[in-house]
Amino acid sequence: MLIKFFGGAGSGGGIANYLVDPDRAGREDAPPEVVRGNIDQTRELIDSTDRKWTYSTGVISFAPEDRPTEAQQDALMDDFERLAFAGLKPDQYDITWVRHSHTSGGRVELHFLTPRTELSSGKSFNIAPPGWERSYAPLRDAYNYEYEWARPDDPQRSRTLQWTPERADRGEARETITAYLESAIVTGQISDREGIVSALNEAGYKPHDWAKTTSQR
Repeated sequence: MLIKFFGGAGSGGGIANYLVDPDRAGREDAPPEVVRGNIDQTRELIDSTDRKWTYSTGVISFAPEDRPTEAQQDALMDDFERLAFAGLKPDQYDITWVRHSHTSGGRVELHFLTPRTELSSGKSFNIAPPGWERSYAPLRDAYNYEYEWARPDDPQRSRTLQWTPERADRGEARETITAYLESAIVTGQISDREGIVSALNEAGYKPHDWAKTTSQR
């Protein structure tokens, strides 16, 4: 099991539709299932802010051999929310969970979508600031070891992301840009290089800024 964030800017309609659309290819026999929250309410809350970064989204993804029970999934979602919204009461945040099981091998994915807003004050609240991995790794590891689920840090499993040493500010910028692009690709807003360039420009990144950030040292 692994935990991944994708970030999010702009309207909540694209990501919300992606999460629950039963008509996307491959979902005919296993449509998405909202297991917690209200996707319409979450989308409205996202669209109610005029800030640049409006939502956080991501996934708790299980390997095919993990086969988590519904009780295990419920417990994991509970613990995730306690960590992500530590110090907040339930009426101070909003989150919707959507289960996908149409994936290869029928493996389970728990997608989450939450406005970057603390509801009582309307102030920005980001559950995945730069360096979020350090906060969520203990939760991931605790469940993986307890239930003997597949571990992304297992040396027998191949890595899909390579890290290189770099300044903290550059690393944070790279993480922010990557999350933004991943979210746009997931929702179908980006399908080619031209789309990447356009999305970065629309988000306010000038070519010389993001080129420096995403280039290897």
